[in-house]
Amino acid sequence: MTHPPQQPDHTPTSPVLQPQPWVDPAGQPYPPAQQHAAFPAPPAKPSRRPIIVVAAATIGVLAIGTIGYVVWDGYIKEDSGVAACKAMRDGRSPDGGEDVGDDEKLTEAQYREAREVFEDSRHEKIREHGTALMDVVWQVGQLPKGQEMGALAYMGPLTTHMSGLQTACADQGVIVDLNKD
Repeated sequence: MTHPPQQPDHTPTSPVLQPQPWVDPAGQPYPPAQQHAAFPAPPAKPSRRPIIVVAAATIGVLAIGTIGYVVWDGYIKEDSGVAACKAMRDGRSPDGGEDVGDDEKLTEAQYREAREVFEDSRHEKIREHGTALMDVVWQVGQLPKGQEMGALAYMGPLTTHMSGLQTACADQGVIVDLNKD
C-alpha cells in the first residue's frame, strides 16, 4: 500500500502584530520615555543570599558552642561527685569548705551545699548514695540533746549509703576510707 504524497498545510496563520506606539487622548504619540513609564519594570528582588549566609553562620556557631560546652562539661571539667570523693579521701569536707568538728552541728547551709555537690554529679551511684548519706547525717544531727539513742534507728541507712558511696567512688578510681578515726 502506497501513501499519497504529503501536501503542504495551507491553514491560515495569524499575522504577526507589530507593537503600536502609545498615544494620548488627543491622538498624539507619547515620547519614548513616557511610554516606558506607563509600565515600569518591577523592582529587583533583594538577594536573600546574605540572609542565608548569616543564618548558616549563626547556626554553625551555636552548634560548635553547644558541642564545645558538652565536651567541656562532660569530659574536661571534673565531676563534682568525684571531686567530693577525692576531698573525703584527703580528709576534707565534700563541699570543699571547712570540715565540721565532731562536737559541732551541721548548719542547714552546710548541709544544702554538701548535698548539692552530690546532686550535681554525672555518676548515678555517687549521686544516689551521696545525697542519701547527706540526708541521713542531717537527720541524725537534728536529734535533740538527750535523745542520742534515736540515732540507732539511722544505723542501717547510714551504713548502706556509706558503703554504697565508697563503692561508687572506687568505681571512679577514688578509694575512700570513711571509717577513719
